[in-house]
This record gives sequence, structure tokens and C-alpha cells, in this order.
Amino acid sequence: MKEKVSIIVPIYNTQQYLRKCLDSLVNQTLKDIEILCINDGSTDDSQKIVDEYTKKYANVKSYIKENGGISSVRNYGIKLAQGEYIGFVDSDDYVELNMYEKLYDFAVSKDLNVAVCAYYLDEGNKKTIYKEYHYQDTKEMLTRFYGVLWNKMYKKSFIDSLDFDFPLGKRFEDSYYLTHMALHIDKIDFIDEALIHYVMHSDSLTNTRSKTTLDAIDMMDCLRKYYQDKDVEADYYYELEYVFIRFSLGNPFVTASKIKDSKDRKFALESLWAHLIANYPDFKNNPYLVTLPGLKNRYFKMMNKPLYKLSSFIQRII
Repeated sequence: MKEKVSIIVPIYNTQQYLRKCLDSLVNQTLKDIEILCINDGSTDDSQKIVDEYTKKYANVKSYIKENGGISSVRNYGIKLAQGEYIGFVDSDDYVELNMYEKLYDFAVSKDLNVAVCAYYLDEGNKKTIYKEYHYQDTKEMLTRFYGVLWNKMYKKSFIDSLDFDFPLGKRFEDSYYLTHMALHIDKIDFIDEALIHYVMHSDSLTNTRSKTTLDAIDMMDCLRKYYQDKDVEADYYYELEYVFIRFSLGNPFVTASKIKDSKDRKFALESLWAHLIANYPDFKNNPYLVTLPGLKNRYFKMMNKPLYKLSSFIQRII
């Protein structure tokens, strides 16, 4: 019988967290699932742990591949998946035991292509719940989405219909995938209950501060080109501009500000600013900077080159 959900678990040197992740998956209240453990060339004992679970649980499946990064694992896993729906769980995170039953029942009852839940951000003993805005179309998704993949469950046939993959060797791969998906989004709905735990670690890949911050520029350029190739760039001009603003002045900017090497830091920061100005010189007039809530949009609207430099200095010392 075809599984209801395939859960893709990329694994790379996460032996200290892996058991907690897998325990949360093998004990799901939804039983018709397959758990695809894809070892991306780990050099620690992660594979030994996976082997323990494959011996004990028939629905845990083990795959080993050469190291290629998380995007290569996800592309690989999508091809392997046999389930009606697909979920993604990073191997250093964990989920509530009823996550996939709730998401699957919700998705099937509404014939959804994408079902979204809230999530916990775990920082030590502190847990904060984040709930996504209930966007329903391309414009809302481009301006209100969270750049995370794992709090969503996707119909396999919908994923297979998309004409793009995760970008190899790049950071911000979740944002790349979701902003491209936005053009095709339909039949999406939201559960405001937090069902997955995103665990912050001091050694998390997402906290690596290096000039790979510039992958944000590649992500923005690929996104704009995709909409150009579909001949819809003009229809989504302000939404694409707002994505550029978010990625030039938001998290990639914060990451670039904390690069230790001064030359790399200066290059990354100047590149982000120059890229925004070259593509959208009048970005301060973007309507979403006024209509969307939040102080960050006021901050974006105030930004100029001197303030950009000052802000990068402040980010570096806090």
C-alpha cells in the first residue's frame, strides 16, 4: 500500500541530535509513513544510529550518498519518495508526535497541495512559537512567507509538477524553493498549532558567518530571472522588489555584518547594498514598506548608505 507521507531527513554529522529526531518520527500517530534517512557523507557515527533504527523499524529506510549539501539530499529524496505527501525534517530538529497525522488529515480534508503549521523555535530552555501569515496567492506569499521548508507538507504530485529543483551548493535554498513555488501556489491552508521544533545550536549551519552570505544575491537573481522567463515580472514587480529588500537589508545583511574577516565583511556588505540599488534604486517607495506591519519595514524605508554602514557596525558589536 502506498504510504500517506514520505519524510525526508537529510543527515550530515548530527549524531548528537539524531536519535531525538528519529524517535519523534518513528513514534508518529500516523503509521502509514516512510522515513527516508539520507546520509550525505557523514564522517561521525550518524550511520550507525540510522542502522539501529532500520533494524528496529520497517518504515525507516537508509540511503548513503556522497556529500553534496542539503539541496542535493532533498532533490534525491523527492525522487525516492513514494508517499502521497512529502515532509522535510532536519536531523537536528524534532517534531510533535501527532504532526503528520494532523497535517495529513487537514490536507486530505481540503484537498490541499500545501499544508502549513506553526513551529517552535527552541533556544536552550526557551521556546517561542512562530505562526505564518495565512497567505493564499503569489503576491501574499512573496511578501509574507517564512523562509523555512520543514513546517510545511507538500502533495507529491504538486512537487513533481514544478519545473525547478533545490539549488546545489547554495545557502538560502529554502527561500529559493519557496519563492519559486509562490508562482504556482494554490490550495494552501494553515494550522496555527506548533507541531515542529526548530532547534538553534551554536554550531548550526545557518549560523555560519562567511561570505556565502552572497548566495543571497544568487537567490534573488535566480528568482527574478524565473519570473522574467515566465513573462510575469511586471505583474509582480513590487513583490519581487520587496523580496530584494528583505534579502539585502534583512537576515543576510545581519549575517554579513558578523563576518570576522574585515575584507570579506566589507565585500559582502557592499555587494548586498550595490545589488539592491542596481536592481531597485527607488526601493524606498515600495508600497509594502508602508502597508505591511512591523518596525523592520520602517527601518528598511529609512535605510541609506551611511545608515547601512552604521547598522552593520552595530550588528557586529551586539
